[in-house]
Amino acid sequence: MMSHRQPTEAEVRAKIDAIKDKEYRYAFMYQHLICGRISEMCGRYAPRGTSFAEMEFEVPIFKQRTFGDEEVTVVEPTPVPAVMFIAKTAKREGRLRPCAVPLDPKYEPWAQPMLDYFKEFGNDYPFMFHEKFEHSIRYAQWEAEKAFDGFMWPMVKYTRSEKRPYGQEMVITKRYGDTGYEEYLVELADGKRYWTYDKEFVREPDEVLARWKPFRSHCLRKRRIVTLTMDHEFDGIDAAYFGGWTESGRDKTIPVALKHYLHMDLGSAEESLDLLKKMAKRYFYKLCKVI
Repeated sequence: MMSHRQPTEAEVRAKIDAIKDKEYRYAFMYQHLICGRISEMCGRYAPRGTSFAEMEFEVPIFKQRTFGDEEVTVVEPTPVPAVMFIAKTAKREGRLRPCAVPLDPKYEPWAQPMLDYFKEFGNDYPFMFHEKFEHSIRYAQWEAEKAFDGFMWPMVKYTRSEKRPYGQEMVITKRYGDTGYEEYLVELADGKRYWTYDKEFVREPDEVLARWKPFRSHCLRKRRIVTLTMDHEFDGIDAAYFGGWTESGRDKTIPVALKHYLHMDLGSAEESLDLLKKMAKRYFYKLCKVI
């Protein structure tokens, strides 16, 4: 049996840096930086060249200071320049999220080049490879297949649901569910029974076994969140703020009231930039470390 291993952060970045086409190279740099989905890079939720804000965050930095004849290490609040890329979150109806990274290359070598690249485009799209979103995404997917050829990524076991149609003759009984609507108990031809609110379909669970699959663009999001949690010590709230990570919805460390705040629609709020900066302030200092 062929053995596989998960590529490291450095290996993934090296692959991206090796992409000859500048547009695709910066596109995958951006997708990786923001822990993004491909549609957030070059599809329906793609950024414009103005989708960023330059700012500073105060970060506690260890510094050497001399007092008399003694040299000591002190912690001083230090302004650290940053760029906050403002991403629209797919699967959250385009709700905004703050992807702030330090501009100092010792912390994030891609931040300043990416900021300079954005500034070249003004209100245009930096990463649009076709006028139609679906074609733009497909072109990027083709490029990803070539760029990450040879890499594999582990997929954990999960359950997905498949819609199966049914007729009224298959309904055994009805009841009013917790929502107050009628719910139907359906028996399929193979004898399996499922409750459903839908009058045409039932959802049958299908278990997908753990396996290895070729590394594609979506694996950039997975590789990034591994690095953020393992190396930068992001918790569930940090991951929700930075990546719109769906797993955070089940994070027991996040209060129920705050989960609503995590997913509020900031796109139409006048104070959205201020709110995004407050969200980014929570995790930014964790990114100011050399990995």
